[in-house]
Amino acid sequence: MEPYIYGRHDRGFQNGLFAARAAMVVEQFAQASSAQDEVAVLKRAAVLGVGVEKLSLEQPLAGKQQMVSPGELVARINTMLADNIFAAFHRFVIGQSHPDVLTVRIDDKRALVFQLPVFPSDVWFVPAAASGFLKIVIPLVLLAYFSSWLITEPLRHFAAAAKRASLESSWEKPFEPDGAAEIRSLAESLNVMSDRIQSMAEDRTRMLSGVGHDLRTPLTRLRMRAERSGEPELRGLMLADIATLSFMIDECLAYFKDASTAETDRKVDISSLLQTIATDFSDMGIDVSFTGPRRLAFVCKPQALTRAITNLIDNASRYAKQVEIDLQDGDDGGIKISVGDNGPGLTDEAKAKVLEPFFKVDKSRQIGAQGGSGLGLGLPIAKGIVTKAHNGQLTLLDRKPTGLVVMIDLPAPQGIQPGGSPSIPSSP
Repeated sequence: MEPYIYGRHDRGFQNGLFAARAAMVVEQFAQASSAQDEVAVLKRAAVLGVGVEKLSLEQPLAGKQQMVSPGELVARINTMLADNIFAAFHRFVIGQSHPDVLTVRIDDKRALVFQLPVFPSDVWFVPAAASGFLKIVIPLVLLAYFSSWLITEPLRHFAAAAKRASLESSWEKPFEPDGAAEIRSLAESLNVMSDRIQSMAEDRTRMLSGVGHDLRTPLTRLRMRAERSGEPELRGLMLADIATLSFMIDECLAYFKDASTAETDRKVDISSLLQTIATDFSDMGIDVSFTGPRRLAFVCKPQALTRAITNLIDNASRYAKQVEIDLQDGDDGGIKISVGDNGPGLTDEAKAKVLEPFFKVDKSRQIGAQGGSGLGLGLPIAKGIVTKAHNGQLTLLDRKPTGLVVMIDLPAPQGIQPGGSPSIPSSP
């Protein structure tokens, strides 16, 4: 807005040049001794771009035409042609319109009438608008972008650190204090909160481990006393209840103490791993089949993934007679593993709740001989291994005509940790 307030420098130069030429014309006209000299002066003024006419003072002045002396000419022209906002406001207050002509008295009989130059409004507005855009709009946009970047960049780092902290709970201070004082204070508060959460989780795990260890001692004594019972039927029921309690303790401890976070990623033959799991269950009399490529290398946590697939198969074998494992290689470098069964399946409402800890689909179902606890921890443990340890997804789908399919989608690994990438030997 500077040109609007102070006026354009090029217009001021043109106004000053016009005033100087007008003063020169007045001086030459005053020195003219004949009518021919006066005409010659007026012609030279026209060549210089100064519109001027001779006026005889014997004629009355038209309208409110103003008359000034030659000494006031330059100052009067600069005042009348001023283009800044203060001069325009002054003319507006006093009710004076912008004059088109200016009369200069030469002597008692002669005067000159100058036509003041008209400065084009578009020539004045466009540079003024361009100057305001370059001096104000662009700097403000750059300042706003830089300020927002200073605020949002630490927040993006916080979001990335929060994701890494959820996957790697061993980090002591995942949030790096950087940026403004408020951002650093937020980072320190989040680090304190993270430490407290990890401390609470560790205390809970230690407490449950201690409780589980203490419970095993009386369970062992109960098993020994039950085995010495003289009633076979009562002894069988007591041993079954003791086995159930022992299994419940082990499964709860396994759920609360996730060992997959401490395992290192390794490159393994995922086809061989799944085939081994299927073979182990088949040896126990459970109908489990595997379908997939003969060899497929993939970077994962093999022990944790084995535990997840084992839990899924063990859960499916309680309600189905056949279990199928299918492996597919994704186009993006990831893999898809599906565990399907021919059991009764689940309703949509049960699918939303079965992944929650301690949820039992059929509360009236009795505990089977395979050691199921009825607590519903198999699927939650598998989900935690897939989502937290491998950053994947676990989805429950219907199987046609009957049954349930657990779909595991594991993305391509971001990288292999040092010291954990053994190569897979090629087949002969």
